[in-house]
Amino acid sequence: MLRVRDVATHFRVHPATVYRWIHQGFLPAYRNGRPYTPGDKAAGALRIPESVLNSTDLPAVPTEEVA
Repeated sequence: MLRVRDVATHFRVHPATVYRWIHQGFLPAYRNGRPYTPGDKAAGALRIPESVLNSTDLPAVPTEEVA
């Protein structure tokens, strides 16, 4: 399981962008060993499965151009 910071580094985006992708449902995440669902108020760190870095079954992750 990867931290949000690790996924942000991989995709070369800010960690806030990864959180936004998770909340929008673009990336799967887990909290306390359970799948995270948007609106979940449970405490704990979000973790992203390592398989998302190489997965082809994910929806297209939006890319943002830096001006």
